[in-house]
Amino acid sequence: MNKLHIEPLEVEKTKVVISDLQEQEAENGILLVISGEIDMRDPSEFILPYLLRIHDEAIAQKVKILSVDFRELSYVNSSGIKTIISWLMKSKSLPSDQGYKVRIVQNSDIPWQESTFPVIQKLFPELITFSQD
Repeated sequence: MNKLHIEPLEVEKTKVVISDLQEQEAENGILLVISGEIDMRDPSEFILPYLLRIHDEAIAQKVKILSVDFRELSYVNSSGIKTIISWLMKSKSLPSDQGYKVRIVQNSDIPWQESTFPVIQKLFPELITFSQD
């Protein structure tokens, strides 16, 4: 079980798994692996509340880095992108001493990631860092 005590989420073709980050420099970090496809009509019905629960628990546990691995997420529709941005906006609204940074791990061979993440980085330059597969 991860330090947030949140179970994985599986809804339609999407799976989200949480674990503690196993990096020496990220002693108080969380790894979120999102895989499959987000192609449902309204991902904010299931995925956004789950991400916001992770957000609330990360704040409560004083998590400093939340690494989100999108490498196995092959497709996201526009509603899914909106859901991800809504979660990031919630994170951005926190004072820097109370929040966490987000590191996005992407697969540049997946077209939606190659086109979407540069735009997201421009929206949240202080919050997000990126690494590629």
